[in-house]
This record gives sequence, structure tokens and C-alpha cells, in this order.
Amino acid sequence: MCYAIPGKVIAVEDNLITVDYFGEAKKAKNDFFQLSYGDYIYAQGGFVVQKMSKEEALPILDSWRELFAELKEIDLQLSGNPRTLYQRANYIRQKYLGNACCVHGIIEFSNYCRNNCLYCGINCGNTALKRYRMEAKEIIEAAEFASHQLGFKALVLQSGEDTSYDREKLVSIVQEILKRCPLLLVLSIGERDTETYERLYQAGSRAVLLRFETSNPHLYSQMRPGYILEERLALLRRLRQIGYLVMSGFLIGLPGSSQEDILQDIKLTGSLGAEMFSFGPFIPHPQTPLSGNPAPSLETVLKTIAQTRIMFPEAKILATTALGTLDKEGIKFALLSGANSLMINVTPQKYQPLYEIYPQRLGVGIDVKEQISSTVKLLYSLGRAPTDLGL
Repeated sequence: MCYAIPGKVIAVEDNLITVDYFGEAKKAKNDFFQLSYGDYIYAQGGFVVQKMSKEEALPILDSWRELFAELKEIDLQLSGNPRTLYQRANYIRQKYLGNACCVHGIIEFSNYCRNNCLYCGINCGNTALKRYRMEAKEIIEAAEFASHQLGFKALVLQSGEDTSYDREKLVSIVQEILKRCPLLLVLSIGERDTETYERLYQAGSRAVLLRFETSNPHLYSQMRPGYILEERLALLRRLRQIGYLVMSGFLIGLPGSSQEDILQDIKLTGSLGAEMFSFGPFIPHPQTPLSGNPAPSLETVLKTIAQTRIMFPEAKILATTALGTLDKEGIKFALLSGANSLMINVTPQKYQPLYEIYPQRLGVGIDVKEQISSTVKLLYSLGRAPTDLGL
């Protein structure tokens, strides 16, 4: 399954192109290819990731054409009659973004972390956790498998803040992956110095996933001992200046947070210019200081998604896998409350149980092809096309 639909270039203006998808015109940034009218491309996150021939593109488009129309009709039916808050949010999502739902793969390549965040199961204070680091070769091979065998066009490289992967090692990994795979490569590696992120951008990475967790400065310093909120926000702003597509957000239901904090969390994410909102429920881990605190209700999380969609109609909003841990139908309900993005874990199975940021994570121990099949089945049932159509 390929998580993108080829598009035909119908206009070129400097590094910004216009792409036709079955009559829909979308924009995409082109940093890597020589393109002209009539070329065919794949885009992810608003970036061109692959140029392809007409002979390659047309059979794929033919296979999608009828299905895409059928899914759009289902989505229109399900998003009509917006009476409740959730239905209104879903209606707005459909109105502004159509039925596209981007599906990213994620490789969790190390569970070492230098930080002692109170909410996180892989914090450095958890001495009960078995630690692992994937070798560069393993990371590259896992990315190749996700790209060539599973069809992903966007891939997140995620770890704890593990400084054993220094600047040169990270740059080398990114360069090698992008040499072999046509991908939007997303970095989720925590706080690094500006030069490291600049070098990784030069190496070809174009997106960063970095949450700020809470907009409440006092709560932030409590939850992340030794850190202040403004430093995280300054880094996020700098990443946008470099040119990265920024994915950011917060934890819903952190102990000590309020409904007013959640509203400020939403506003702060938008003010940072985040192209994707990434927020999920706090789920307590038994080996952390917050183990005795409750998770938020599913209703609280869905309300947050719906409010975000109404406030920011054109944002991409991630339905996190943590929702599937909170409730077995949590991801489905999130998609019906305004969310339009998913991630599937493509970490090698021997490592998946060890990246335990919270317990009982969705999908751990399940074959990735089975996960993909169930995800696609869910999306089709809701009229969503598992693809990203650009800006």
C-alpha cells in the first residue's frame, strides 16, 4: 500500500509547484528536483519527495481513481449534519481538507534518554527498563523496509534524547536513508543545538516532531526538571526559520493542568505555526513519579481535538496511538472528531516493547502488515483516503 497518490505538475513558480489530483489543485515545495509542467511527483507534508515517469504514475492513478471518488462520497455522508461539537469539527475538517488522511511510519531507534521527565516511561530515572540503541545499519535497513516493502512516503525517526547519536552520526544516517528512499524524513530527537538541526536540514530532512507538552511555564518546569518552557519554544521557532515543517503539541491531562491550560495549549501550538498538531492523552507509567495519577477521559481528548479543528480549520491533527490505548475505538472517534493523520509503528518488533513511554501501547507485538491492514480498513470505513495531498 502506498501512502501517497501521484500528482501531475500543472504550474511551477520558483520552488513552489501546483499539483493536480483528480481535479483538485494542491501546492508543494520542491527543494530537490528539476520539474516542469506535465511531470508526475509524490508529495508528503507539502514537500516533493519523488519524481516519477508518466508510465509509472498512470497505472497507480487509474487504480485510485474510482476508489478515491467512492471514499469521498462516504466521507461526505459521514461529515454532514453537524449537530454536536464533534460532528461540527468533522464537517469543518471535510470542508477545508477533504478526505485525505496522511499515514506516517515511525521508527523508535533508541530508548536511552538524558532527561528525567516525570510523565515519561523512558526517562533516565527508570532503572527497571531494559535499554537499547539501534545501530546505524539497523535504522537504515528499517527505513528501507518501510519505504520499499510497506510503501511509506513519510517516516519519523524517534528516540529519547540520546546524545550517543552525535551530529555526525545523525547526519550520516539521514543522508544514507534519503539516498536510498524517497521519503519525507521527520526527526523526533528532542532538544539539539541549532547547528545540528541546520546540518540535518542540509542533509535532506524537512520535518521535526517536537512537543512542548504544556503551555504552563510552572507546570513545564515541574514536569521537566532542569528545563524552562521558553527554551523549548525558542527552539521550535528557530526550526521554522530554518525551513522545517514543524509538528508540535502537548499532553492532555497532565496532573496539575486545567481546562484553561488546554485552551492555551491549543492556541500556543497554532501560534508556533505548527503544520501538524500532535497531542495525546497522558497515560501514567508505573515506573514514574506520576504513576498514581489518572489518565484523562476519552471525552476530554476528543473535545480537545474538536476544539482544535474548529479553531484551526486547515491544520493537520494527529490521532495518536495513545488514544488506542485509552480506548479501543479511540482512534476511530478521533478521526470523527476532526483528526486527519495517523502513525504506524514500523520499529523492528524485538525493540517495540522496550520503547515504553507509557504501558500497553497500541500495536506492540502485532505484525506491521496486520497493523497496516486494520488501519486501511478503518480509514476506508470512514471514507478516508490513506494519503497526503500536499499543502
